[in-house]
Amino acid sequence: MRLRQKPSPVALALLLAGLIQLPAQAQTTVPEEAEAEAKKKAEKESKAAQLDTVVVTSSKRRELAHRLPYNVTAIGEQALREANITDLKRLIANSPSIEAPPNSARFSDSITVRGLNISSVSANNIEWFARSTLSTYLDDAMLPAVGFRIKDIARVETLLGPQGTLYGGGALGGAVRYITNKPQLGKFEGQLNTSFFQVKHGSLSNDSDVVLNAPLGEDLALRVSLARLDDRGYTDRYAGTPSYLTSTWTPKPKADEVLYKDDDWYRADTARVSLLWRATPALELRLTHGWQDSTAHGTSGGQLLPASGSPARYTAPLAWDRQTVLSPYPEYTDRRIDLTTIDLDWRLDGLGQLHSSTSRFKDSRVGQGDYLGTGSFFYGDLGYSRYRLGAPNFAGQTAYMTYDNRNEGVLHETRLVSEPGPISWIAGLFLSSQEKSQQYSEWMPTLPTRGRPGEGYMEDQRSDYKERALFGELSWQAIDKLTLTAGARLFAYQDDSSTQVEDYAFDLVTGTIKGREKDSGKTYFKLNANYALTKDLLAYATLSQGFRRGGANGFRGVGDQAVNPALQGYRPDRTDNLEIGAKGFLLDRQLYLQADVYQIDWKDPQTYFSQDIQGFPVWGTTNGPKARTRGFEMQLRWLPVAGLELGLSSSYTEGEWAGTKEVCLYADGTECRTYRKGGQLGGTAPWKHALNARWSGAWGDSDVYVAASANYLGVKASDRGDDPEDKPFEYKAYTTYRLSTGISQGNWDLSLWVDNLSNERELVSFQGTSAVASRVGLRGIYLTPRTVGLNLGWRF
Repeated sequence: MRLRQKPSPVALALLLAGLIQLPAQAQTTVPEEAEAEAKKKAEKESKAAQLDTVVVTSSKRRELAHRLPYNVTAIGEQALREANITDLKRLIANSPSIEAPPNSARFSDSITVRGLNISSVSANNIEWFARSTLSTYLDDAMLPAVGFRIKDIARVETLLGPQGTLYGGGALGGAVRYITNKPQLGKFEGQLNTSFFQVKHGSLSNDSDVVLNAPLGEDLALRVSLARLDDRGYTDRYAGTPSYLTSTWTPKPKADEVLYKDDDWYRADTARVSLLWRATPALELRLTHGWQDSTAHGTSGGQLLPASGSPARYTAPLAWDRQTVLSPYPEYTDRRIDLTTIDLDWRLDGLGQLHSSTSRFKDSRVGQGDYLGTGSFFYGDLGYSRYRLGAPNFAGQTAYMTYDNRNEGVLHETRLVSEPGPISWIAGLFLSSQEKSQQYSEWMPTLPTRGRPGEGYMEDQRSDYKERALFGELSWQAIDKLTLTAGARLFAYQDDSSTQVEDYAFDLVTGTIKGREKDSGKTYFKLNANYALTKDLLAYATLSQGFRRGGANGFRGVGDQAVNPALQGYRPDRTDNLEIGAKGFLLDRQLYLQADVYQIDWKDPQTYFSQDIQGFPVWGTTNGPKARTRGFEMQLRWLPVAGLELGLSSSYTEGEWAGTKEVCLYADGTECRTYRKGGQLGGTAPWKHALNARWSGAWGDSDVYVAASANYLGVKASDRGDDPEDKPFEYKAYTTYRLSTGISQGNWDLSLWVDNLSNERELVSFQGTSAVASRVGLRGIYLTPRTVGLNLGWRF
């Protein structure tokens, strides 16, 4: 929210001098009016010299964020636009406790909260490798995967720590809620926004959206939001044979075109239509349909030269530059998301507020990725020398892979929230039914197979998951300043899964494995105590538990070796989060502080595990030993003078295996992996800081602002270590800077911004395996180059 700067002390002094010189008669004839005006003016100036309060609806009550006894932050619509936050990745970049590698939009990313990560944070085409410990909600609908762009959003609320007693869908490590703008009764209004931006080395891009709110009667209103992103990209694709490789292949799709400029483009169309009906003064119904259709093309990054070992394969020289990759085949992801929601809000006098939300979603992700190095290993080394890069009889054919991921289901949540009082409560019911299919295939043209021509391998993981839960919280104001809260989540689930593998080339791992994981009567709890140190400052302590569903694996027996029954599936994992913190306003509301320390004990953490059958991997998941993360988080906002706001956020996180466990694939105790106490979890930078400053004021009839920020991310391990002696490759620390300025006059807004001002190009992720690295080299993924943009908005 903008803070309008008040007149300077010099201007106030001149104004006061002028008032003193007014005729005495004027001062004596209307003393009451003068006194009232002076009081009003003093109150206005006092408010301008104080920080804004933030209202959130995390419990379906409108509450002040600084009075909620847990770590919750909110960013409003104006701040989202000023910071150019249009998707979750940009939001994460500004969060002190959430991390995800800034890969291309084509990839599914593992999102880490408070260090809860035991997966590689590299880019991968295969969706089930992405393991997120963050839950995402669009209003009250839990999204199965990150996808919707942040458009026509009133605010984004981030809640850290498990949330299973507050939201039916639960959250293992935290939750992010997109709160949309609702239709407004009796108002015809709208806005149009367009942004032009250009990445260094890239082409001019555009991001535009329009919103229209129209009353259709006294108790009926319609809101329509449309957005289009046309990101032209900046990374080139080299499709021919580079000079450092001896084998020759034909570029795709055009044999005579070797270099495809700005190949990492991204286009997305987003729409949401919402109809609000006020049936009675106490009852409202809202029907909303939203969809997004997008194509994410190519990969942002640079091609490294072939190298083996660690860190050699990560630090190999670039083949060209940081914005050219090697790929004979084009790469893309076409994604379609549909979400239809019916919401009911009913105010029950004397009881509270009833909210019911029923959603149906469909999310499909279809695409293609290059398989140059991996195909050479699987089909060249293991069976047909004519497909091996560098072989004298190389046939000129390279591999590619396709994927078809579909996720759909129905979610329902009913929640009854009491009126505020000495005793208040939340009670809810959650129902979920989800069907998922994640399929990928490997293709090598001219490969002799028993299946479809050229298809060497296919894997399809399916799941039919159902869950029902009762959840709620009860709060009691024991004394004037002390409030105690207890919460619980009682639930049951069943997951029927199957993994189908078709090894068309060698028939080593063909077959379908089915499994069922279920449990009932599971209960998780939350306990909280908070004490009001002052009216605007509280201290709190929370113990909360989180949960994530289990599943089944597709491991299979080989010869006379049977799979260990414990590896046929993987159990749910659980977190026990202990958090102690303080939050609120100080110095006459000129300083805001939010700080906490936490420790999370992670039981049965789900981690990747694979079976090797004569060189062919069967991917799966197992439960590791207990793990532990701990750290602290701090956020400060300071208003030293009216119109100037300074901010600082900082966090420290560490995580490691807290126990030792050996996991054996086969029942005879062979094919084992040991996870040892003290091994680092990785994937999270221990230190993360952000510093920002924003000045706002008046320039004639216009409002103006100038903002600057710096974000620091510390050294980060690219993967976990299963032993204290393991030293995974580490990404270097870096700092990025942002500048922006804007002016508003009447219904018009204009702003200019520069991201990554110093053009920092540090390595932040990579794509490829060790086999790929030794043959063609990894792809290094680097920070996006300096980006300059202009935003124009018009309200009507």
